Amino acid sequence: MPRLAVLLLLCTAVVSGATAAARVDTFSFPSFDATTTRDLTAASNAWVLGPASQLFVNFDGYAKLNRTEGYLVLSRPVDIWRPVSSGIPSLEASFNTSFTLTTTATVAFVVLLDTFWIDKDTSLRGFGNYTSPELAVGSLASVEVGPVRSYATYGHDDNSAVGLNVTVTPNVTSATTRTVWIDYNAAAHRVSVRVAGDGEPRPSRALLDAPLGLAGRRTTETAFVGFFAAAIQDIFVGVRDWDLTVDSFEGDGRKGTKWWVILLAVLGSVAVTAAVVAVAVCYFQSRRRQRRQQQQLDKQPNIDVASLE
Repeated sequence: MPRLAVLLLLCTAVVSGATAAARVDTFSFPSFDATTTRDLTAASNAWVLGPASQLFVNFDGYAKLNRTEGYLVLSRPVDIWRPVSSGIPSLEASFNTSFTLTTTATVAFVVLLDTFWIDKDTSLRGFGNYTSPELAVGSLASVEVGPVRSYATYGHDDNSAVGLNVTVTPNVTSATTRTVWIDYNAAAHRVSVRVAGDGEPRPSRALLDAPLGLAGRRTTETAFVGFFAAAIQDIFVGVRDWDLTVDSFEGDGRKGTKWWVILLAVLGSVAVTAAVVAVAVCYFQSRRRQRRQQQQLDKQPNIDVASLE
């Protein structure tokens, strides 16, 4: 039995090592200012401005744009999912993001399409007649997880809901600073949201945990990722220490990992389970053969060594 334990540990280590070897893309913004926003794009329902650092220029027109509802997103779209061969599920990218809210303004973390919705007559908040989102209320904030509704005009339904929208509404009666963690597990197809007060550690238990599958959910393979608020300046002022880590697929022009490493990273625990089962089967088959051989030896007649002298 000790040999079986060693084999299982080795098998688990192989899969875990392959998962850890998968390359990730990281983004970090301690704050949003005229320097850090050079790599970001701002957009409303009427305009797209890149780089977003232009909004820090002392100009009345930009001041007005700062007060409009809109997005602040990474200028480069992020790989979200990728189709593979027929019969094999699409590869999805797991991601982890965290940020601190220093004001009581409502802010949403969003995964959009690879284009922006431009319609001067339509609010980016979109339509209202769609399936109710996942909602959780905590002492520090309420969290709502659902789709982005900016890509449709009034009257459309779930068929026009895309991507991911995690809206965080701070509780105005609690601490003024909150840290939010959002994790998407592509293998499990689940998204979890955690919220903690200023200086508190990441909670072990999620405030909200919900099923989610981004591949094929009326989403493009790449997406703009960032924030939405009723006024873009609410993001500039209220969001601090934004960190984002995303699984990176091979083929984006940089050195990546082998396809099988990515596949193991996506399958995760499924691969571990299959490997453990295979090792266990081989072990017990080997033990069964040993018992049969021993039984055959036991059936042979005993030989008196003294009679041969």
